Amino acid sequence: MKPQATAKTVGDRVRERRRVLGLSQPQLAKKVGGITYQAIQQLEAGGGSRHLVGIARALGVTAEWLQDGVGPAPSKPAAARPGSADKLKVLGMAECGADGWSLWNGDVIDLIERPAGLIGVPNAYAVYVVGASMEPRYHPGEVVHIHPGRPIDVGAYVLVQRKPKAAGEAPLAVIKRLARRSGAKITLEQFNPAKSFDIKAGDIVSIHRVVGSGEA
Repeated sequence: MKPQATAKTVGDRVRERRRVLGLSQPQLAKKVGGITYQAIQQLEAGGGSRHLVGIARALGVTAEWLQDGVGPAPSKPAAARPGSADKLKVLGMAECGADGWSLWNGDVIDLIERPAGLIGVPNAYAVYVVGASMEPRYHPGEVVHIHPGRPIDVGAYVLVQRKPKAAGEAPLAVIKRLARRSGAKITLEQFNPAKSFDIKAGDIVSIHRVVGSGEA
């Protein structure tokens, strides 16, 4: 018996239509007006929104289509933006818990100018800092540049992805300073408030080095 396809959600339709139009989450939020890209991110992750009519208008569809898929939706793909291949992808994180943990969705939410140190690095990416746990080193809204291939030494600043608590959920992520490392665990340090904590090696999805930061 063929397994039944999972029904699409409002968030699925928003993401699908946004990508057809070639919009990042911040660009869609700007088109809607009065909302942040995190609101779009949360909606696409399964949350609700009081701005569904405005989002539908910005996407060129009806609110009814976003809610239940009823009615035709334009499907003309957008042309690639000039120069987009040279841009650095900004991947999405949204603050969701203590110790600066963020929800990692891996979705491309923006494209920014590629810094000189990451030219020619195909897997490089960036994220926006959420939360204030790393102040005064990194501030909320600042963009940090990630080089997955760079060696990671004790004392380096890193973006760590941790396995979610339940299967099927998105991983969690933090930007911290690597204080100690062994075969069994790593110890991460934050500044605001000052503290450190351990993560078991088996709970780590990835650990990538931060190589720069700045304004988007």
